[in-house]
Amino acid sequence: MPSVEPQGKLDQFFLLSQDLLCCIDFAGTLLSVNPTFESLLGYPAHALLGKPCGVVVEPRDHPVIEAALASLCRGEKVNTFDVCARTVEGQRIWLEVSASSGDQVIYVIARDVTRRKAVEKQLRRNQRLFRIAGETAHIGGWYMDLAVGLPIWSEEVCRLHDMPVGHQPTLDEALGFYTPRVQPRIRSVFTACCEQGVSFDEELEIVTRDGRRRWVRVIGRAVRDELGQIIQVQGSTQDITERKDTERQLTLLERSVESSTNGVVIVDAQRPDLPMVYVNAAFERITGYSRDDVLGRNCRFLQGVDTDPATLAQLRKGIEAQRDVHVVIRNYRRSGEPFWNDLYISPVRDEEGVVTHFIGAQNDITAQREYQAQLSHNANHDALTGLPNRLMLDQRLAQGCLLARRYHRYLAVLFIDLDDFKPINDTLGHEVGDFILREVAKRLEEELRPWDTVARFGGDEFIVLLPDLAQEDDVLQVVERLLTRVSAPYWYRGSELRITASIGIATDDGTIRAPRQLIQQADLAMYKAKRRGRNTFQWYTDELNRKVTERVSLRHALQQAIEQQQFELHYQPQIHHSGRVAGVEALIRWHHPERGNIPPGQFISLAEDTGQIIPISEWVLETACRDAMVLNAQSATPMTMAINISPMQFQRPGFLDSVKSVLARSGLPPALLELELTEGVLMDSAEHTIQALKALRQLGVHIALDDFGTGFSSLSYLKRLPINKLKVDRSFVRDVATDSRDAAIVEGVVTMADKLGLEVLIEGVETAEQFHHLRMLQCDHFQGYYFARPMALSVLKHFLDSPSAATASAADPIS
Repeated sequence: MPSVEPQGKLDQFFLLSQDLLCCIDFAGTLLSVNPTFESLLGYPAHALLGKPCGVVVEPRDHPVIEAALASLCRGEKVNTFDVCARTVEGQRIWLEVSASSGDQVIYVIARDVTRRKAVEKQLRRNQRLFRIAGETAHIGGWYMDLAVGLPIWSEEVCRLHDMPVGHQPTLDEALGFYTPRVQPRIRSVFTACCEQGVSFDEELEIVTRDGRRRWVRVIGRAVRDELGQIIQVQGSTQDITERKDTERQLTLLERSVESSTNGVVIVDAQRPDLPMVYVNAAFERITGYSRDDVLGRNCRFLQGVDTDPATLAQLRKGIEAQRDVHVVIRNYRRSGEPFWNDLYISPVRDEEGVVTHFIGAQNDITAQREYQAQLSHNANHDALTGLPNRLMLDQRLAQGCLLARRYHRYLAVLFIDLDDFKPINDTLGHEVGDFILREVAKRLEEELRPWDTVARFGGDEFIVLLPDLAQEDDVLQVVERLLTRVSAPYWYRGSELRITASIGIATDDGTIRAPRQLIQQADLAMYKAKRRGRNTFQWYTDELNRKVTERVSLRHALQQAIEQQQFELHYQPQIHHSGRVAGVEALIRWHHPERGNIPPGQFISLAEDTGQIIPISEWVLETACRDAMVLNAQSATPMTMAINISPMQFQRPGFLDSVKSVLARSGLPPALLELELTEGVLMDSAEHTIQALKALRQLGVHIALDDFGTGFSSLSYLKRLPINKLKVDRSFVRDVATDSRDAAIVEGVVTMADKLGLEVLIEGVETAEQFHHLRMLQCDHFQGYYFARPMALSVLKHFLDSPSAATASAADPIS
């Protein structure tokens, strides 16, 4: 198609314009193009003229061109539109097209907007990326033009504040979301950014519209114009709540680890020799090493030469197997002091299960170990002396017997009891007593072999075990050394103290089956040593065991006798010098159902040792007073009932009241009751005894001092004692007719009693010769087999009814 010049000749603008210019008819055929059109698209004009304008446009944009032509044909105005053209080389160029109709032609102006399109495309891409980043990382953007003063929030910033998308807050509203604690901070940094251009990057807490608390990271930067004036502040807000929670948990964990009383160690399992990469403060406190001292080192430097090899092997095996391991290991502090480390080690694995680290938790259990050791020591040792106690003694004793049986050797057991230790405690105090016990323990240990045992058995009793003796007599030299060492002086605060010991010896040649019997046997032998004068030793013998066995059996039988009332009273008349029966002495008799008659000498001392004398004495007093009423009822003259009172009964609280009660129940006048006491009652608390005797005398009861001349009390007490009668012991009567010294003693007692206003009763008169000699001394009363033996109450009644009882004489004794 030939070129048609609109309205003749093209003007200067058409030729020189930098925009693409062309003319088309209403069918869209190119009529003319300017040089820019040719140069930009690369087509020569002759190749384009007469062809549809869509020849240079991407096919996808043809509908846009067709729609514009249709509008122009209808005489409608067309808005600017964009199409994509292709150069002769196939390059895409974006054109912004403006078209308007004229006389039978359409004038088209096209501007190259490829750069703008690229910028818009990049902008859209950036916006899409920002939206994805905002949704993924919870980062939102915002800005505020200072001229307007209103913040502009992105969608993500709105969502962070639980506000609807598109919400545009005021500045005060935006800052008001921050918590009161941090509001001064955000206002300060935002103002500095607006006024001075100071950028800020803060991590602060907000409270959303829904009341949720969130941590955000807010960043702000100032934007300046070409003159350097701040015209805008823009920035970002990121939700860091999750990170803050993680940091808070990590901080809590770190503080917990640092605050732990247990030492914590982390070692790198990926590096050679497992170096330590972290230790907490407790590790530093426990070991004495600082972090700088230990980081990069292996933990083995805490070990010592005496660290248990088996424990180390267990530790290494657990680490090599990458499993949990628990050991108690002996470690050393920096000072060289050992400590017991209760150590737990666990592997730390990554996401793939690979062990990257080992974490160790250590606890210093030295005090606990020492406490347990102390408990174990206390369980097996005496707290005062530190010697083994009964529990450990039993173990050592069993071992000694086993050794004797296996190797045909001897085991000796020494039972050591300190002599008169109780007075030391009672007079000098327990502090002195404890000193003596500790010193004795020390001396005993020093005299023994290393494999011997000395134990505190209780109180002032010690047990010594001497195992592995070749001969039984080898024990004697040890015993002699112990006696000598114990009896040496003790010095306490400048004062000299002395004490001795009694030792019982028992031995075993491996034949004994019950090891504790050896202690019992040595105990029996010790008591025999006590009776032999103390500060000596005695061997255990079968005879000694027999006697003790009999004593135990007798004690049991005595208790049965008390419960079954197997006792009875016999009465021995007491003869006045005129010949009449002035009274009787109550004497206890025990007829055992199986053993027959048991003499008082066999059971009275036992009863006094065991305390059984109390119920026996109470029964005697009650029975004798009742029988005294019977006897006085048939007697023409008053008869006194003499009753022996044991020191234990007399010193028992309430004794006076018990006498009153018995007299009241029986109806016996107090003047007819005579209580016979030995001088032993004066040995303890003499003043108390005198006061008790005075109370009895005020009651009207008579008091006789029995066995006079055999005790140890001072004669100075005699003048103060409120007594009525002296009973001269039979030991002075036996040879009174042939021994001038016995005769002088009896005469002296009679003369002294007469001067003191006391009556005298001579016991043990058995022959006429004794009686005749004593009668010449003008004694008041006599008692003995020469006149009558002790007899039951029924026999006594007949005796009193007989004529001889009224006028008993030497020529007519009653037997």
